[in-house]
Amino acid sequence: MTGLRVFPLKGHELVGYYGYRSMVNAKLLTIAFAPELAARHKNSIGTGEYHEIGASWQWTLNPNFDIRLSGNVAFAADGYRDLAHLANCNYGGAGTYATSIPCRGNDAALSAEARFRARF
Repeated sequence: MTGLRVFPLKGHELVGYYGYRSMVNAKLLTIAFAPELAARHKNSIGTGEYHEIGASWQWTLNPNFDIRLSGNVAFAADGYRDLAHLANCNYGGAGTYATSIPCRGNDAALSAEARFRARF
């Protein structure tokens, strides 16, 4: 993870960061999912898991009270998309599956938070 933290004004803190997570070796996953990979005409699973970008702003009003707003977004990398393609995203309901349509794994994971903190 890499990031930047700055203090533009007294009592204000801005933080921004980027992170990338991956596996060193995906050989065990490739072996475990070999039948599913063969059915989808694939031969391996990538090592990348996700890319994450985030930021936060904290305003300290006094030593006993501060406000913090933060959020991040994570995007699937090649390894997670490969695993998503092995899943069936066409659920027919009532315990039945219609034709098998693989998931894409293109949705982003979003997170946000507002925190008001008082210390006594």
